[in-house]
Amino acid sequence: MRPVLPSDDPKHIVAQFVEELTNQHNPAAWRQYCAESLVHHFDLPNVPPTRDGAEALSRGILAAFPDVQVTIDLLLQEGEWVVERARAVGTHTGAFMGIPASGQRLSWLETHLYRVVGGQIIECIPEVRLEMLLAQMAGQTSYFRGPHPSLLSRGIAVAMRAAASLSRPQPDSALPDDDTRQERNRAVVARYIEEFKNQQQFFVFARLFGASFRHHFEFPARDDRMASFVSVGQNFLAAFPDVHVTVQQLLSDGAYVVERNRVSATHRGPFAGVQATERQVTWTETHIYRLEDGKIVENWPLVNFERIIAQLS
Repeated sequence: MRPVLPSDDPKHIVAQFVEELTNQHNPAAWRQYCAESLVHHFDLPNVPPTRDGAEALSRGILAAFPDVQVTIDLLLQEGEWVVERARAVGTHTGAFMGIPASGQRLSWLETHLYRVVGGQIIECIPEVRLEMLLAQMAGQTSYFRGPHPSLLSRGIAVAMRAAASLSRPQPDSALPDDDTRQERNRAVVARYIEEFKNQQQFFVFARLFGASFRHHFEFPARDDRMASFVSVGQNFLAAFPDVHVTVQQLLSDGAYVVERNRVSATHRGPFAGVQATERQVTWTETHIYRLEDGKIVENWPLVNFERIIAQLS
């Protein structure tokens, strides 16, 4: 039986589930907090998309990282959906994905989308920086680190500061209510997705991003500034010039917008040390944006690099 909770608030249920599963090291939390009909989207070999499959996977992770601890950075909600952005830290003392124990203290990023109905989790969509974890196991601390910011990316950063002084959108405080602000925020993010990711218009950054913008890419970006963020985009487009993003979910909670997407592209340039293969590849991404006064000022991206690299090898 699931422990008695003070409320059936979806955010509270997810927070309790994460605490019980990853910090109390109880894989039975899948049965305590999730419906028997749970569907998960881990998309790993030999892991059925069922509650039992998720529990078995968690048991394997806990065997590899028995002291793992997860810290939730963000917990957002729109309707039935709860988005959890977290960092996990654990010691690699057991085999993981065929890699023997290294004894290393490792850290990786995760974003999960949970659908909560009737006080139970009925769906889970995870995004984990597996390549970040595997690289640390191999001692490759500089794995997939991009080049220094280019002249184009530096120019965009300068243009952003100029645009911020010339273009001042209506402040959030002037909007009639939170629903109006959230609709505007979604429209800004949707425009960024279409104009930059699908149409490759780099100077959309100057129009839609605030001059104080910071991101949380960690790597391949070299720092948290705009020039480094744009350089990552340049590297992607050099490797995958026909990239196309299909938005699967666009959720909002206050100042935050969450984008869950699927990307398709052709590998036509060097990527992570792999020369062009001309292969068609697909991957998923989850991005969290924070907006102020109609401008994107912070971004938490999580891109499934491991999935990309696996398709190129």
